[in-house]
Amino acid sequence: GSAEARGAAWTGGQRRGQDAKRSADDELVDALAEGPAVDKQKGYDGEVFCNRNLNMAKISAVGFDMDYTLATYNAATFELLAFEGARKRLVEELGYPKELLEASTYDPNYFCRGLVVDKKRGNIIKMDRHKWVKICYHGFRELSKSERDVLYDPAVTTWSTFREPDYAVLDTLFSLPDAYLFCELVELKDKRPSEISKSYMEMYRDVRRCVDLSHRDGYIKDTVAQDPSKYIIYEPELVPTLKRIRSSGRKVFLVTNSLYDYTDVVMTYLTTGTRLGDSGELSIDWRDLFDLIIVGSCKPGFLADPNLSLYRVDTRTGSLSNTEGPLFETKEEYLSRGKVFQGGNWQHLHNLLGVVSGAQLVYVGDHMYSDILRSKRELGWRTVLVIPELEHQIDVMVQEKELEAEIKELRHMRDELDELVDRLEGQLFAGHQSGRVEAELEQVRRDLISCKVALKDKTKQYHIKFHPIWGQLFKVGYQNSRFAEQVENYACLYTSKVTNLIRISPEHNFRCMADMMPHDRLEENPIRKLLRSRDSSSASE
Repeated sequence: GSAEARGAAWTGGQRRGQDAKRSADDELVDALAEGPAVDKQKGYDGEVFCNRNLNMAKISAVGFDMDYTLATYNAATFELLAFEGARKRLVEELGYPKELLEASTYDPNYFCRGLVVDKKRGNIIKMDRHKWVKICYHGFRELSKSERDVLYDPAVTTWSTFREPDYAVLDTLFSLPDAYLFCELVELKDKRPSEISKSYMEMYRDVRRCVDLSHRDGYIKDTVAQDPSKYIIYEPELVPTLKRIRSSGRKVFLVTNSLYDYTDVVMTYLTTGTRLGDSGELSIDWRDLFDLIIVGSCKPGFLADPNLSLYRVDTRTGSLSNTEGPLFETKEEYLSRGKVFQGGNWQHLHNLLGVVSGAQLVYVGDHMYSDILRSKRELGWRTVLVIPELEHQIDVMVQEKELEAEIKELRHMRDELDELVDRLEGQLFAGHQSGRVEAELEQVRRDLISCKVALKDKTKQYHIKFHPIWGQLFKVGYQNSRFAEQVENYACLYTSKVTNLIRISPEHNFRCMADMMPHDRLEENPIRKLLRSRDSSSASE
């Protein structure tokens, strides 16, 4: 919106009982909200995209996940930490061959979100929104189309296929090391089956167990605490972003599955740029940025089980005490004695925030299932999905406009040749000048084959610009990917990082673009073009 509109919205937010006193933080917020002038020739510019209308004026509380939402991790170091910790456990504690420790170095860019692990077959697959498997790897070996069709015959697979317990979805960036380590084990088992008697399913279970243990036993937490700058990307705009939302009169809360000790490490670094425990007075206490903090939330259970117990955290000692929430006092009095809790469920959260409906609350997260899908489907929360990969996807899309245009032209040519084949076959069937028609038909069929080959090659060139193996995150061929379908269905808004929100007023009314069905693009429809071409040809004859 215009500067005047932003100013009016900001003033409106101040009128909601907030102190209008100017400060250095206020000036930084205003400067960031203005943002740089948008260069229309470049790619992603921090936009927030809208799938479902969301009027922020109707929102009374905004919440955040921490890991990969408020905290962006350095994939090259953080994921390697999880990978190496789990790999070491697999060998030393579960008896896998020592050769596993000498396998390839972890590549954080090899896999991407939205892929599906076939635990029974040792495969990683990518599907479109119709659950048609278009790319499949067994370990690190790509399967051919014929191999894919045998394993995932569309005539056999149904909407209920590709679910637990036989399949697992890579819903979050946290799960990428799992996939890489699983594929290393698949390769090792196929190479030396006598040394690994376990099934692919059992191997995947072991991988998950070892990765989880590396997160729980302090191996990862303690290492990150020693040098957070090596593993976490410091974002100076985060504090102004949270302050701006809170200054608009909305309650701001944190719900994370991480326990308090690790949350304290990460949030201290994110808000101050310093390591927890370093000498010197901190510039800010991260807890002051939130009205309510819930750690160890055990999502998605937090969103579904109303019987989970709530505990208050003593932030000085880390000890827990039972609590039922405010019983004989106001919420404000109750929270004044401590606003950091562990566990609980969505009912505790709604009660402490004073919201009566999930529609009054926005939750920002990165995990499709635990943060977005369940909260939207079960509770009616409004949702914002953080997709760090979005920046790369859009940048490549903009850079490759010329290649995309070539593909569009080839598709148009293919459709025209298809129509010509159809028309010539009709003439042949009717017995018109069979000799001439047969010769022309044969040539057109050869041209059609050549066009399809060129189209396939160009399309592959285009997709590997995004990722050399898996292509576009949001597409499989010309169809939306399964991941894209879930983004569209469950994320009200999506963007690349939390701090993009600072450039938009807390009072903004997000409006989605018009949905498009094939008949809405009437003149682009191949069948319409075919019929028009046929009518034109008939008229000329």
